[in-house]
Amino acid sequence: MSIPSFPVLETLEKRAADIVALVTKHDSESQATLSAKRRFFLVELDVAGLHPDHITSMQVNDVRALGFSHLAACLNGLHRLADYSFSDARQKWNPDAEPSRQNVPVSFDWFLASDIPQDWDVLDFLSRCESIFTGQGFTGEGKLFTRIFNHRVTLVAGYEDGIRLTLVRTEVGQYVAPVDLNPKPEVKVEPIDLVRRLNAYDGLEPADYRQKVQVPKGLPQWAFSFSELDSHHFKQLRDKLGQENFDKIIDKMGYKRPVTEFQTYTGHDGLPLHYYIRAGDKPGTQELILVSFGEYQPARYMAHIEGFWRIYGADLS
Repeated sequence: MSIPSFPVLETLEKRAADIVALVTKHDSESQATLSAKRRFFLVELDVAGLHPDHITSMQVNDVRALGFSHLAACLNGLHRLADYSFSDARQKWNPDAEPSRQNVPVSFDWFLASDIPQDWDVLDFLSRCESIFTGQGFTGEGKLFTRIFNHRVTLVAGYEDGIRLTLVRTEVGQYVAPVDLNPKPEVKVEPIDLVRRLNAYDGLEPADYRQKVQVPKGLPQWAFSFSELDSHHFKQLRDKLGQENFDKIIDKMGYKRPVTEFQTYTGHDGLPLHYYIRAGDKPGTQELILVSFGEYQPARYMAHIEGFWRIYGADLS
């Protein structure tokens, strides 16, 4: 498609220059003037043979090559808006929207007036803006404050041509971290009883690892089995409680840290450390019972209760 004669382009360039200047002014008087300017500009484009709904990229390039930068910017906005109306990006957030520029409730100078982060997909962002804009049911000029892609965003509504209410500008504000709807509770540990209860078990290897072993002078619910200990190695607590809490237990209990990866944590009598858990006596807590357990001499197995800890904010099951 061709472009109008040079004198016509000069006239249109002056109209476009006024629009480009006004889009940066956000006072009500400037916005009212801008609405009227858009209206006359769109009419004059149509009269000049540049139909607002059918601007091509070639026409934009030809106009820009002749030095009419403001006109090229406005024509480019119309061209991008028409392309957007048929795009997959628009369908992403507006699946029921009808194609064609006139069915997009967005002014062509949205592309001039909106400040959009460079790493954002412009059409995807516009699609989200259109979805929010139409969903809010604007009935007149005004602003809507919302949040898109974790940024504070202001949608500004205005009349494109004095009649059609559109989204004329989007202002992207500061980044806001996502709200954690399920914040993880802080994990804490505190000692309950660190007096060792020796020889909870001293005998042959049990024929059934599931048999219960009573804790010396302990509550019935504290009874444990070798199979329970065998699946809970002390070093697993590092990942479950965090390094700081893990170190706190080691330091308080006086345990030595393994020198190599082939060594393990040990307790009384040099027996490997294990643990098991029971329900805590306070809401939201668990009791961690540390046990040194293993073969002390050939065919002789021993288990010592090393200490009791209260655990907050972690599930050790």
